[in-house]
Amino acid sequence: MDFLDKLADKVSSGTKKISQKTDEIIEITELKLDLKNIEDEIEEAKLYIGELVYKYFLSNDSSMPVGQIKGKCREIQRMEAQKNRMKARIYRIKGLAYCRFCGEAIDDEENYCSKCGHKIIRY
Repeated sequence: MDFLDKLADKVSSGTKKISQKTDEIIEITELKLDLKNIEDEIEEAKLYIGELVYKYFLSNDSSMPVGQIKGKCREIQRMEAQKNRMKARIYRIKGLAYCRFCGEAIDDEENYCSKCGHKIIRY
């Protein structure tokens, strides 16, 4: 190969790397926006539960709306799981692992979380 061919290969390789990094940045940004939206929805659900409990407290009604509260709690659990999957995806894109117990970002080479000590489970 002559000089121009090598230069063209390097430029092509560099362009591919830049394109890949740009795609990763865009995906991370989109995931962070989705993550913020889910966190807002979780807070709204918690506020709703608090309002239900407070209305029960103020009323003379002796039956707490347990079914509604449990339903919102299940909804929060679902959103928390979705939030954790998104965080894990962000960390994978960055080349990091994610501790499912404490949320700490962990170097992909580590087997235990440096924050809480749990064994890192990889899928």
